Amino acid sequence: MAGSSSSKNAVLIAIFGNGLVTVLKFITFAISGSGAMLSESLHSAADTGNQLLLFIGIRRSEGPADATFHYGRGAERFLFSLFSAIGIFLLGCGVTLYHGVHATLHPPELSYHWSIFAVLGIALLVDGFVLWKAAQIVLQNKGDKSFIEYVRESSDPTLAAVLLEDGVACLGVVIAFVAILLSMATGSHIPDVVATFLIGAMMGLIAFWLGYKNSALIIGRAIPKDMQDDVVRFLEEQESVVAVSGIRTRIVGSDLYRLSAQVDWSGARIAESMVDWVEERADRLTSSEGRREFTIAFGEHMTNTVALEVDRIETELKKRHPELDFLDLESE
Repeated sequence: MAGSSSSKNAVLIAIFGNGLVTVLKFITFAISGSGAMLSESLHSAADTGNQLLLFIGIRRSEGPADATFHYGRGAERFLFSLFSAIGIFLLGCGVTLYHGVHATLHPPELSYHWSIFAVLGIALLVDGFVLWKAAQIVLQNKGDKSFIEYVRESSDPTLAAVLLEDGVACLGVVIAFVAILLSMATGSHIPDVVATFLIGAMMGLIAFWLGYKNSALIIGRAIPKDMQDDVVRFLEEQESVVAVSGIRTRIVGSDLYRLSAQVDWSGARIAESMVDWVEERADRLTSSEGRREFTIAFGEHMTNTVALEVDRIETELKKRHPELDFLDLESE
């Protein structure tokens, strides 16, 4: 799907951009000893590693359905996104907060250089570019939904991860920049330590949100309510349908949905569509053997008529909502 391809492109851009920034930040940390700079280095390293996990998840989720996985491997995207969230928490948040505590108890000797600000400027440009590309993808795909609503409800967690990680990365660069300026001006390590804690806390919040979102998708979150309501409304508008009940839905992959429903078919409407077929064969009812052959043919034809009606409805629904790859309309 186009949305999946766009997400893959956004993740690839993020991998290369954050990989470059990670190297530059670690070099600068080695020169300065700044805790804020180490936080930013770890932040970018965590982002790069996690986005590699996202890319692996995207590639694996594109595997076709087979005898082992009847609905495909779409949920692997959710699993690897969950791994990514755990990585953000452990490597990004955990290590950063640990360093903040260590710097508080054992203040490091700071040595600032103009190269710090050059690297932070490059990082802001790179992270800003990645964030802008991810935001463009959201704007292209959100339809009538608001930006935040689309990110919150999207079945593609990789795009949300890139948006949040690089949004916080941009904010983290600004925080580190201000903290280093204050530490240079005051000669105190306190602003540097405060920035370390702030950056670590932001990564922790992202990890919790992404973990919550992906765990819900793995468990089997229902499809969007507006889509479900539209499906029910469409079914109830069909002349062949009397009532619809027992709606069950599940997101099985990125932009890949399953819906099952109990349908009470209108026997009168289906029989009416068979009147001409019956009249053409009415002469067979004059003998016992003819009635037997007619009954068998009638049962076969009625079954085919219902099956064709189900196929027609499913085809129309998939045109209205291409994400509905798996439709199960069961007779009530």
